[in-house]
Amino acid sequence: MQIVLTIADAKKASRNFFGISSTYPAKLVVISKLTPQLPGKTIIIADFLGATAADVQHIKNLRERTPYPLIGFADLKNRQQVMQARELGCQDVLDRNEHLGSVLLKLRKLLGDYARPKLMGRCSPRMAETVTSACSAYAQMSSAALTNAPLPFAKLETSANHIANAIEAEGLNAWLSAVELHHSHTFCHTLMVTGHATNFAQLLGLSKEEQSLLGLGGLVHDLGKVKIPLSILDKPGKLSDAERQLINKHPVFSREILKDSTEVPAGAYDIAVSHHEFLDGSGYPDGLMGNEISELVRITTICDIYSALTEKRAYKDAMSPRQAFAIMLDMKGKLDDRLLRTFRDAVLSTELGQLKRTAT
Repeated sequence: MQIVLTIADAKKASRNFFGISSTYPAKLVVISKLTPQLPGKTIIIADFLGATAADVQHIKNLRERTPYPLIGFADLKNRQQVMQARELGCQDVLDRNEHLGSVLLKLRKLLGDYARPKLMGRCSPRMAETVTSACSAYAQMSSAALTNAPLPFAKLETSANHIANAIEAEGLNAWLSAVELHHSHTFCHTLMVTGHATNFAQLLGLSKEEQSLLGLGGLVHDLGKVKIPLSILDKPGKLSDAERQLINKHPVFSREILKDSTEVPAGAYDIAVSHHEFLDGSGYPDGLMGNEISELVRITTICDIYSALTEKRAYKDAMSPRQAFAIMLDMKGKLDDRLLRTFRDAVLSTELGQLKRTAT
């Protein structure tokens, strides 16, 4: 499924349009640039702000050639905009001035829950329930961050503990095999990092509190990416330089989201903000060095890089664990060598983390 957000003037796109693009795979196209050459499973959401008669006719001509589903976005107090939406036979008309949370709730009913994985009996009932619950918690956290609502840390902590219990009972491979079935790379990566960090904490014999912190940290480690459109995060091709620069800002976005929260534990906050820092000071966003980087952050950094290298994307093949570790061991001075070698030995001795995910 792909969503096309369209409006007469892109500069006038509402905050709600941005919120939709951070929740569903969507791209913004001005009405005059809409063409019939769109993927078959495309849904158009049209904002009628400033739409002229020619714009309305353009959408009408497009849908006569290829009847894409259409949802309207309008000021419900503006008779002209409502009439334009009805003239085009919109499946539904949403209020542009409505709170983003309400808009997303209505879209979920119309489009389905993008966060929900399609596991189809391909894992145990317990694992399926744990993965589905984790995806729901992650989606609620993302929605809360977008709408400036309280972040659901109690639910996230519960989910992190359930993940730890499921991995302890069925093993990391069972977790990874279930998670990799998710259609979104963003969800897949977050839950894989969480699984690796949780399992590594168990192997290291860390306390239950530290295990919980690492699990929670894994779930929020890329929280700032809610500020980035999913069309970029789940892009099926290689990122442009501008897109890469935007993604590299996500730890700063995480800081902005979490800085005023009194509920987030300090360890999880550090993971979200600092998991791209390196021991030699060459990381970002703050150029931290050595002892300025906690052990929990160092663990998450290793799990994050390993997950990224061993995941398959449309534009790259997945590396084997040995290939990934060869690259990581060559990052001299950047990663905690003791932790990295312990992690490597555990993975290679049990063939943990060997993904079979195919690009979608």
